[in-house]
Amino acid sequence: MFPFRTPLALATLALLLAVAAVGSPRSPADKRPEHPVPEPYKQAPPHSFECRWADTPIVLDGLADEPAWALAQPISAFHVPWLGDKARMSRTATTAKLLWDREYIYFHADMEDSDLFADITEHDGGLWKNDVFELFLRPDAEKLGYYEFQVNAAGARFDAFYPKYDLDRLGAHAKAGTFGLEAKVKLRGTLNARDDADKGWSVEGRIPWGDFLRTGGRPVAGEKWKLNLCRFDYNADWAEPELSCVAPIAKKKIPPFFHQSDDYATLTFVGPTAATAKPYGIEAREPVASKVVGFPDPPPPFVATRILDKYRPEYPIRVEPIPGTPEALVITQPHAYGPTKVLRVPFGPGATDKDAVKQLDTPNGGTAYDIAFHPKFAENRYVYIGWNGAPTGQKKKSSVISRYTMTAKAPYELDPKSERTVIEWESDGHNGAAVCFGPDGMMYVTSGDGTADSDANLTGQRTDLLLAKVLRIDVDHPADGKMYGVPKDNPYVGRKEFAPETWAYGLRNPWRVTYDAKLNQLWVGQNGQDLWEQAYLVKKGENYGWSVMEGSHPFYPNRKAGPTPITKPTVEHHHSEARSLTGGVVYHGDKLPGLKGAYVYGDYSTGHIWAVKHTGEKIEWHKKIAITTLKITNFALDRDGELVVCHHAPVGEGGFYTLTPNTAKADTGFPKKLSESGLFASVKDHAMAPGVVPYSVNAPFWSDGLHKERFLAVPAGKISYKRAGGWDFPDGAVLVKSFALETREGDPASRTWIETRFMTRQGGEWYGYSYVWNDAGTDATLVDAAGLDREFTVRTATGAAKQSWHYPSRAECMVCHSRAANYVLGLCEVQMNKDHTYPNGRTDNQLRVLEHLGLLDVGWAGEAKDPSARQQPDQREPKPTGLLPAPPAGLKRLADPYDKTQPLAERAKAYLHVNCSSCHVEAGGGNAQMDLGYATAWDKMRLVDVKPVHQSFGLADARLVAPGAPERSVVLHRIAQRGPNTGQMPPLSSARVDRPGVELLTEWCKSLRK
Repeated sequence: MFPFRTPLALATLALLLAVAAVGSPRSPADKRPEHPVPEPYKQAPPHSFECRWADTPIVLDGLADEPAWALAQPISAFHVPWLGDKARMSRTATTAKLLWDREYIYFHADMEDSDLFADITEHDGGLWKNDVFELFLRPDAEKLGYYEFQVNAAGARFDAFYPKYDLDRLGAHAKAGTFGLEAKVKLRGTLNARDDADKGWSVEGRIPWGDFLRTGGRPVAGEKWKLNLCRFDYNADWAEPELSCVAPIAKKKIPPFFHQSDDYATLTFVGPTAATAKPYGIEAREPVASKVVGFPDPPPPFVATRILDKYRPEYPIRVEPIPGTPEALVITQPHAYGPTKVLRVPFGPGATDKDAVKQLDTPNGGTAYDIAFHPKFAENRYVYIGWNGAPTGQKKKSSVISRYTMTAKAPYELDPKSERTVIEWESDGHNGAAVCFGPDGMMYVTSGDGTADSDANLTGQRTDLLLAKVLRIDVDHPADGKMYGVPKDNPYVGRKEFAPETWAYGLRNPWRVTYDAKLNQLWVGQNGQDLWEQAYLVKKGENYGWSVMEGSHPFYPNRKAGPTPITKPTVEHHHSEARSLTGGVVYHGDKLPGLKGAYVYGDYSTGHIWAVKHTGEKIEWHKKIAITTLKITNFALDRDGELVVCHHAPVGEGGFYTLTPNTAKADTGFPKKLSESGLFASVKDHAMAPGVVPYSVNAPFWSDGLHKERFLAVPAGKISYKRAGGWDFPDGAVLVKSFALETREGDPASRTWIETRFMTRQGGEWYGYSYVWNDAGTDATLVDAAGLDREFTVRTATGAAKQSWHYPSRAECMVCHSRAANYVLGLCEVQMNKDHTYPNGRTDNQLRVLEHLGLLDVGWAGEAKDPSARQQPDQREPKPTGLLPAPPAGLKRLADPYDKTQPLAERAKAYLHVNCSSCHVEAGGGNAQMDLGYATAWDKMRLVDVKPVHQSFGLADARLVAPGAPERSVVLHRIAQRGPNTGQMPPLSSARVDRPGVELLTEWCKSLRK
């Protein structure tokens, strides 16, 4: 009758047909009258039920005696509805309950049973041959997928997902996939003793919402699913088992009729209520009348605007138009620092990802940096690629300029077999390999110092190597067995102490070179080391000082300088505004007339863009022209001479931008005083306005011992909650932090407010502002963009002492509140997962409060490890949710560094995270190789027993952290320093040593052993 194809299917069919036959009124073969067959009911039981919220933990023990269970809805509607006019309640009573929380759906069933029987212990076995409780869930009435979970009286489990009802595949689906069903059974009698009289059994279980990722995962409050709770009850004295359920299955349409999911009951998930949840620290979200809108300073003249919207390659590094065509070559990589490939793509508005055609992979998994076309490309078809990696047959890495030949007709193809090495030099870090041509046909090539940090090989001022230079070579007139010749007018030709290819020297890590023929200007952008980023208008023979100098500032002044004077950079930027400078191009296009003749460049880490116009002798003007969120790897000019900016980000996010005029204007209404911000009910009382939410953090940043209070205001929208890193906030959000100084040391009653800071997101960007309080403590005034310094007098036990305080500039605010830190430092799971006492006197977990206020947008679903457990096609999709991924107790939190009752190593890790990791993470701007984020394992931090690549400050046998030896630990030394030229860490925002912090790290260091 049914096309079963496997022995498993045949066995399933036999069982299902047997099951289909049972459920009729008591047979004369019944031996004892207990549990008689009920009379037909006059009114069908309800078939709409609630799954209520569990605000307190549930322990699986089969008892269901936690307070939450007392609030669950009893479900006793187990009946036999398919008997037509003889439909009745079940012979044995069953009361079930359902609860849910952020992680699980819980079930409990208490069953009357005078003959406990279960002899199957196999997982996913035929449990329906035993006394068994079943739970069916169909998440979406419009979609066909549904789940089956079973637990028998022996505690054996069955779990399955069915994409749709398919009799042929029920057995296969029952064995597929993994589930997290847990259950605990309690027996009131003796299992499998068929001749005694038992009382019953109960089962308490839970199913993780991760098991439901196949159909969109966890429900949201108010959502309705389809439900069937079922029971098989076997009794040796009955002729047949009793089947019952809560679904109104009026007719058996299929042999396994419990699978008739169209006939299931309705289950509503009820969210937290006053009855099911304890009181909250804040009961309701109130509107915020924030007036922190716009900008107090004139906005930059340009904004970044995406071009080629449909072509968004992953991590583009470089783009360059192919001369004489509408196409371009693009260098991309699958992830930062990954191997690269070169693609050809039509560079126009209609371009899509499918239009990109791979031309070549960088040899041996190397990284390509640059592209240049020969000035006579139309004739010789030569394309030059600058890259770094291990050339074929070599173990060590080198920087290489390779020449390829491109076909003359469409489709334009690079021939990998045409590769010829023009020039190469050994280099493993700070590699250069940027290339361009001058108007005289000469090729200019950059090289770095070849090391990772601090010019460890002392190549910066060496003149006899190809390293740390701008090289100038003639690729059209090769000589001496090389693929190039040395131009006779190079500045150091004939001097034995110089590599003859040298045009200029003393570079650290040049990133991008361009030659503007119209102005006869050669520009190089350079990544700095500790504090400064530079760009140079390169001139013949100049020495740019590395590593004696970092830009115009001493770096290792005692190192031997080269034989020629050191030239300062044309422009340089402190790390307060730039961390990884990307060299640019000179613009001569028509769309941005104000930039004609200006060198446009930017910064990878901050996304800021500047322009400088230079006469060749002096700077005509120099200014910041855009503030963006881009990770800028390249500036280029399209075939019309218009600006193109590469954004180095994952597929779908990365791609190409240009600059367009900014129509925003300075907002004269931006609050110049705290009393104008709309965030305070009373400034003099430091009382916040309705809707402004107070918060605190687990691990506070050291702020010279000042007392701090923190608040957040979200006038509209929601906070995008993330498990790792800082959260994302909507435009208009304001984070407030106020600082109070004890004017009598040790006396909290003497606290005086001296500064309040705002971090606010406006127009898709974060901005930082400081307000200085007046002496009367009645209001505070906006600090100028350049910042401010003040000195205060503090009475101590030994007399009056001076305490200096720095109000950060706008740029300095963004040093710590960087893109690498996602701008918000304390607003993250590990910092916010703590109890806070609110103004109403209630103490509550902060995450729970934000969840309750509806302020969070939680991307809950994540990714299932088992492919079969991932989102399935044509099933219910994930719903937007504000529920946390787990109860706060199950989420991560930082230790309090100053709480000695907490584990020492966790305290040390928290201290390093909060005080150091805003810089010392990937792309954070810290030049040491440490990664001090809390999520980084100790052995991955490159911290313990690692030699410093910068200064060792005179410490013998120095290490960043020397196990058991604080006196040899550079990190501890620097944290214990303050003042100019001491190497203090953190380098900003502190003039006093954190003595408890130093003691903590010293104790931790002593506890370490090799």
